[in-house]
Amino acid sequence: MKHDVPVIFVHVFYPDVWAEMAEEIARSFDRPFEVVLTCPNSALELVTVQSPHLVRQRRIDVENRGRDVLPFLLALKEVGPNFEIGLKLHTKRSKHRSDGEAWRLHLTGTLLRPAAGETLPEPLALMEEDTRFGLVAPANHMLSLDSRIGLNARALRRVADALQLPLDLEALESDHFAASSMFWFRRGALEALNEPKLKALFEREKGQLDGTVAHALERLFALLAERRGMIATAAEAVPALRKASREGASFSEMASLARTELRPLENPFILPVPELWRRYPRLMLVAHHLYHHLPRPMFVVARVVFRIMMRRPRRSISG
Repeated sequence: MKHDVPVIFVHVFYPDVWAEMAEEIARSFDRPFEVVLTCPNSALELVTVQSPHLVRQRRIDVENRGRDVLPFLLALKEVGPNFEIGLKLHTKRSKHRSDGEAWRLHLTGTLLRPAAGETLPEPLALMEEDTRFGLVAPANHMLSLDSRIGLNARALRRVADALQLPLDLEALESDHFAASSMFWFRRGALEALNEPKLKALFEREKGQLDGTVAHALERLFALLAERRGMIATAAEAVPALRKASREGASFSEMASLARTELRPLENPFILPVPELWRRYPRLMLVAHHLYHHLPRPMFVVARVVFRIMMRRPRRSISG
């Protein structure tokens, strides 16, 4: 079966991390692929993926605005419609966390990992075999939006207005999003991102930790795919989905399986926010208001405290 050449989009802020990712990508493909790099610093030298299967690697210099999301939109526009499936990555370092490197390796590893006995990334294999899939997030990173809209409500409304997208924020909390904004995607699933009005919405870079248009779009990528009539899921569900697809499962059966096979609670890198809200509502209310004002090193302390709290047994009403 003949397949189009997949395009790998990578926003490069840390060239040393990109050098490691370039090696991961080279090991993951035994047939043609393209790479598109966006970079906010034209003075940085970026390595080329060393693979005989690399068809082309191009670089787009961008301003340091919109994190990895605005550069992705600009790259999509420049590449145009001449591809079917893409992979969105960025050089995540999470400098405010001691497990930042392990987190990045989990994200890219689960997106690039082949199935046993195969050489192609398994999420890509699923999307080539079944056109009903529009987005596949890293393993354990398709998370509930319950209690995860918060400071992003205003930015979500601005984006929805620009896209003319009907959006009920209360209903949105029952949906899911691809945390980390890394994922495999079908070009048609994200066609709404071609809207020219989006670019002007992105704020100047001030080290914001939440509440920006980039954070808002992170919460909408999966929804946009679903609004196009496609299924969004995460890498841990892919083996079961490939099996069901080969057995002729219907769209509704596949969409249901894409959710029931998710294992977000096995994510060791993201705090269980909905559970924290239920167990410690007053504490979380204070944290909610202070979140984007805290110095980054405070997140290391906060994570340790929350982990300890989650391990403590709950006191009974009578106790």
